[in-house]
Amino acid sequence: MHVKLTAAMKTDVGRQREQNEDNAFQQIESLEDGDNGLFIVADGMGGYRAGEVASKLAVDTISSMLSNFLKPITDQPTIKLNIADSSTATDPDATVKLSRMANDPKATHKLSETSRSAIMEEQLRLAVQQANRAILQYGETRSSARGLGCTVTVALIQNDQAYIANVGDSRTYLLRGDKLRAVTRDHSLVARLVEAKQIEPEDVYTHPQRNLIYRSLGAGHKNVDVDIFQETLQAGDVLLLCCDGLWEMVHDNDLKKVLSGPESPQQKCDRLIEMANANGGEDNITAIVVQVDAA
Repeated sequence: MHVKLTAAMKTDVGRQREQNEDNAFQQIESLEDGDNGLFIVADGMGGYRAGEVASKLAVDTISSMLSNFLKPITDQPTIKLNIADSSTATDPDATVKLSRMANDPKATHKLSETSRSAIMEEQLRLAVQQANRAILQYGETRSSARGLGCTVTVALIQNDQAYIANVGDSRTYLLRGDKLRAVTRDHSLVARLVEAKQIEPEDVYTHPQRNLIYRSLGAGHKNVDVDIFQETLQAGDVLLLCCDGLWEMVHDNDLKKVLSGPESPQQKCDRLIEMANANGGEDNITAIVVQVDAA
């Protein structure tokens, strides 16, 4: 399915913080066969200004590395393929251009859908890991910023395929029909306690250690594991990328009510920020809403 994407984003300092350490990014490229999109939410950590720098470094690095993949296939970059499948097993290190497959078979290998998905997932993972290195390098050269870090969630959409990444407890949700679910999994202590059935899912909103995360970009982590998910989008789907300052203040039932409404993505973002502030606004609040329609 070729998709039409409509998106909006909004960030707010909240009611209890002096500095907004969140950063967000959105880019949609409209092509002849549908839209491609890149969406990023990063939630900074590390005190005054340091968290803001970390989240900006993450957004800038990831968007720079992935923006070429929003272009038509003929303009996308040549990359090194290290994935062996039925089409490339005899030459697993072949340089493969995600283009010109039928026109110039001597210069390229035609990729299976499995290989293409694996390549996109790997590029997304590499972009997030490069952001981690950029944050660490910044902290190493500035003693006042050592320990800075951020959480991040990213959605890269090509045609009807969404490749979603996260590190930390910033989330990407998918609304389909009347069901809302978190695509990503939090890298937090309370998420592990829920998985171990030591606390109930509702307890994550009030647990005294709810802000403890065990995975983030920066914060001294020289290596970072990146969770990658893939979703096949359908007409009518809505994606929400947000930081914990939103989902902790606006719980899933209320998120679903807003996202299911007839308003535009910008109106939905505005409404979500208003609700988070009305419920206490304990942290910075950032949301990106992406509406998916058939092209």
